[in-house]
Amino acid sequence: MAQIELPKYCVGEAANVSKLLEQITKWHTTNNIVGADTHRRVWYRGHEDESYLLWPGVYRDDFTACAATMYGKDGEGKRLNLEREMLSEFRTSGATLLDPNAIVETYFIAQHYGMPTRLLDWTTNPLAAFFFAVNDADKKTDGDVLVMDAPKLLPTPAKKDSGQPIGIITMRHPYATDAIGLSFWHEPKTKRQPLIVPIRPDNRAGRIGQQSSCFTLHTHSSAPCQNPTLGRIRVPACAKKTIRDELRRLNINEFSIYNDLDHLSREIKRARGLLK
Repeated sequence: MAQIELPKYCVGEAANVSKLLEQITKWHTTNNIVGADTHRRVWYRGHEDESYLLWPGVYRDDFTACAATMYGKDGEGKRLNLEREMLSEFRTSGATLLDPNAIVETYFIAQHYGMPTRLLDWTTNPLAAFFFAVNDADKKTDGDVLVMDAPKLLPTPAKKDSGQPIGIITMRHPYATDAIGLSFWHEPKTKRQPLIVPIRPDNRAGRIGQQSSCFTLHTHSSAPCQNPTLGRIRVPACAKKTIRDELRRLNINEFSIYNDLDHLSREIKRARGLLK
C-alpha cells in the first residue's frame, strides 16, 4: 500500500534536546543538505512508538477493514469509495462551519479534525516532532523522530509531459487539486502517475501555524516509495518524561502545539501537578 518505507536502522539516539540537535546536525552533514530553502524542505515527524508505519488514515488497518464491505473492484477501490462517502457526510453536515465548495481546503480541515484522509502530518520544527514522540510519557515503548529531505520522495528524473511535481507543491498545484478532487468524486481530466507527494499548506492560524505543518499526500493507487535521506533517531522510553519536562521549559507543550483552550487547561493543571 501507499506507504513511505522506513529505514531498517536508526542513525542515533536522543535522550534530550541537545542530543536531538546533535543527531540532526550529523544528518545534515551526511546528506549534504545546503541551500536557502533548507528550512522549508527538511521535514520531521515524531512517533511515541517506533513501530508506527508511514501511511495515512485511509491505509491503516482499521480503515481497510471497514472498507472491506464497500463497493469497488478491489481493496484500493473500496478504500477510495469509503473515503468518498465519509468526506461527503463531513462536507454536507458541516456546510455551515466551512466552505463546502472549497474542496481542497475542506480536505485539510477534515484531516485537522481527525477524519481519515490521504494526508500524513509532518513538521518543519524538530522540537514539535520531539514533542509528539514523548507527549505520552507513560507509553513504555521507544519512540523515534524521523527527518528527511522532502523533495527526495519524488522520482527523478520526472517523466516527460507527466505533470509530475519536481519538488514540494502547494495546495493549488494541479497535481494536488486533481488528487484531492478524486476523493470528492471529481474525475481528473488529466491522467497522472500516482505518487506520494510532499505538500505545504497555506499557513493559517491554528494548528497548521503552531505546528509548522506540512504533509505527504498519498494519492490513490500510489505505490510504496523510499526516500534515501530518511533518517530515524530513537527516543528511549525511559527518557520520555524528562524530555517532555525539558521541552516544557522551552515552551514546547500541549498549548503551544495545539493552541486551544482544552490544551491550555491541561497545561495549567500539569504545571500544578494535577496531571502526570
